[in-house]
This record gives sequence, C-alpha cells and structure tokens, in this order.
Amino acid sequence: MTFFDVRTAFLILGLLYLLLPTVAWIVLARQRSLQVALWCGGGLLVGAGSILVGLYNSIPEWAYITLPAVMFRVSFLARIQSLRMDLGIPWPCPWMVLAEMAIFLTFTGIHYGLQDHVLRAQFNSSVIAGLLLHLAMLAWRIGRDEQSPSAKWISYVYGLVGTAMVFRVLSLTNGGGNSNVLNEGFSAQLLVLSLLLSSVIGHFGYVGLALDRSMRRELKMTADRARDEENRRLGAQIAQLDRQRSLGELSASLGHELNQPLTAILTNAQVAKRGLQSGRFDTAQHTEFLDKIVHNTQRASQIIERIRSFIRPSTSRSEPVDLNIIVREVAELVADDAHRSKVRFVFSANTGQMLVTGDSIQLSQIVLNAFRNAIEALKQARQREIQVSCRYSNERIILSIRDTGPGLTPEALDQAGTPFFTTKSTGLGMGISISRSIALQHGGTLNLTNADAQDGGGAIVELNFPALSEVNL
Repeated sequence: MTFFDVRTAFLILGLLYLLLPTVAWIVLARQRSLQVALWCGGGLLVGAGSILVGLYNSIPEWAYITLPAVMFRVSFLARIQSLRMDLGIPWPCPWMVLAEMAIFLTFTGIHYGLQDHVLRAQFNSSVIAGLLLHLAMLAWRIGRDEQSPSAKWISYVYGLVGTAMVFRVLSLTNGGGNSNVLNEGFSAQLLVLSLLLSSVIGHFGYVGLALDRSMRRELKMTADRARDEENRRLGAQIAQLDRQRSLGELSASLGHELNQPLTAILTNAQVAKRGLQSGRFDTAQHTEFLDKIVHNTQRASQIIERIRSFIRPSTSRSEPVDLNIIVREVAELVADDAHRSKVRFVFSANTGQMLVTGDSIQLSQIVLNAFRNAIEALKQARQREIQVSCRYSNERIILSIRDTGPGLTPEALDQAGTPFFTTKSTGLGMGISISRSIALQHGGTLNLTNADAQDGGGAIVELNFPALSEVNL
C-alpha cells in the first residue's frame, strides 16, 4: 500500500537537508567550531544525496546509486566524528578514510563484480544502519552526561532512522523488498518518514545542544572570572595581613630605628638652645645643628612613610621599580633585628639600576619575607651573613638572597610554598606562598634551593623577573 510518492519525498527530503543545515550553520556561525562544521556539512551531503536518489531515471546509474551511497556514509561518519569530538574520543581520520575505502570497494565489488543488487542493498543498508545507531548512542550519551534534552531528541530521531534501515535490511533478506529504494513499499516509506523527522528534529536539536553548551561555557567563564577576582581580592587581603603581622613582629626594631633620629633631633635641639642661651655659638655652628635637625626629621618622616606605605591596603600599581633600592630599603627595615641577631648583610658590588615593572610594596614584601627567614635561620649558625646579589641575564633580572645557615631539609624544599607548611614554631606557613604568588603576578618566579656544601651551604631564595631595560652601569 502506497501512502505517498517516494521519489517526490526524497526530493523534498533533499531540499530540507540542504536548507536546515545551512540555517543551523548560520545560527551557530559565531562558534566557529569544527564539530559544527562536521555536523552541518554532513547534513548537506545527505541533502545532495537525497536529491540524486530522487532524480532516478533522469541521471546515470552511478549518480543515483553509487554516489549517494558514498555521500550518505560520509555524512554520517562526519556527524559521528562531530559527537565523538564533543565527547573527547574522536576517531583518527586515517582510520575513517581507510574504513570508507574498504566499504566502497566492497560495495563496488558486489554491484559491478557480482552484479547482485539485492546483496549490494543489504550491505549498504546494514552499514548505514550501524552508523545511524552508533550516532544515536553517542547523542544519548551526551544527553545523559550533560542532562541535555536536545541531545536526547537527536538520539531518538536517529535511533528511529537506524531502526527503519534495519527494517529495510530485514525486508530485503526476507525477499519482500526491492534493491531500488524508490520501488519499495512500506519499508521505503518508513525510511523516508524517519529521515524527514530527522531533518527537522535533528537539526533543531543540534542547534539547541550547541546553544546550551555555549551558554554553559559563558556561565562557566563568568563564574571562573568571578572566582579569580575573588581569589585576587582575598589574596590581596591575606598579603596585607601578612605585612601587618611582619611589621607587628618587627615593632621593637622599628621603634628603635625611629627612636634614633628622634633622639638625634632632641639632642641637637637642646645643644642649639644652650648655645643660643650662652651666646657661644656663631652663625655657622647654629646652621650646622639646624641642618642636623632637618636631616634627622626627614629621616624620621621617611621611616614613618615607609611603614605606612607598607602596612596600608592599596591597589596594585605597575611602575618602574629598582630592585637594588628595594633591597636596601628592606635591609634598613630589618637592620635592628639583624644587629641583635649578629647578622651581617653583604651586598654585591654592582650598584647599577635593576629595573623591573611592578608594585614596589608587593616586591618589598617578598624581600622582607626572605630576609626575616634568613635571619631566623642564622640564629644558631657560626657565620651569620646574608649575601645579596642582583644581576641582569638574558633580559631577566635575577635577585639572589643567600644565607650561611644550615640550609633547608628535603621536606622543606619539597613543600615550601604549600599554604600553612612551616618549619618555625611561631610561623603561619603563608609567607613563601604569598611571595610566590606575588612573583607570578609580576611575570616572575621564586625558587628555593640549597647552596653547595663546598661553597659553605645555606639556603638560596632566587627571584627572576622580566627586565624593564638594560642594566645601567
């Protein structure tokens, strides 16, 4: 019983498979994805092949039998590859080419060699049925993994087409079918109806799947950006708290450092006052004492400003910074603590500029952490030196801070930088982690090593940053 003209149905099917993949491709053009290209390109091949089948008796035999068979197989292989790429398990392209060549040679041998048209139709329909059912299985897997109704609809409709192809194979096997699909009865109509459904549901389902994925990717990117911004904000807060803790522990040293210029100011002012009262000082002597008062006032002001800058929260700034100046300023900050621990700083002879781009406060925090760790490590050492060198190498600035202490244990070297890992009884285990994070933000690295025993041993903190310019000697 015939419900509609199969030839006309194939022509309509061909037009739909040319129109709908083109629309889908245009809708998804912004994604510029190979998966989209394979899916839509495969649809266009089905459309072209269906039109060739519908032009039966108007074109040569190879054009409506052999060529459409190849186009259908390649189209479904392309769509399978599209879904397999989405799942992260693509087939190697050479294997696919070899497989299609083997199928084509077998198809050609049966058609032209054996001239068994029924066997040819059984073989080709079995291959396409297998491809369609595999395509349906992949779509179902995506729908299950991603909770996507669109992918499940793709699975349903291509499962239906695959089942129709299986029904055609069974009809041919039982002798109830014709090798030319246009001359078949119910099995051909079932196949065309299922293909018509796949042309609409399959393509709109794929558009829905692709748009769902695009929206999920954008949501994930937005969430990742928000998380990164939150991490940066929390990281800045933790870094600020670490600076405040460091200055809190150095409060005695800072008090002593600030007390020196204040004491000098007081002493010079009292001497100048007595000189004025007694009339013993001439103008030159008065000027000398006033200059000393001005100098020590400026020194005290600089100390206070350095402490304020170091402890207050501020936005990260990017400006030229001389690492040599950073090192000297931080050394002055810990000078009293180093003196009480009998630790001596030894600086390299190079006094030229070592310019990098970054935030001077954040870079000072790294150096302060390294100096304080070194002073702590040297408390039980016989030779107590912190050797600091800064050099230019291959467009990078390398700052090396080495102590002459016992060095780091293998465990400390392995876990240094891990949050909350510390070898000090009063440590928080965040200093190196924060320092390494700051170094990365400045495009640099922070590495911990031990010096060779024959060179005296000790731990080495090496900072490596992109240089702003050549060294100015």
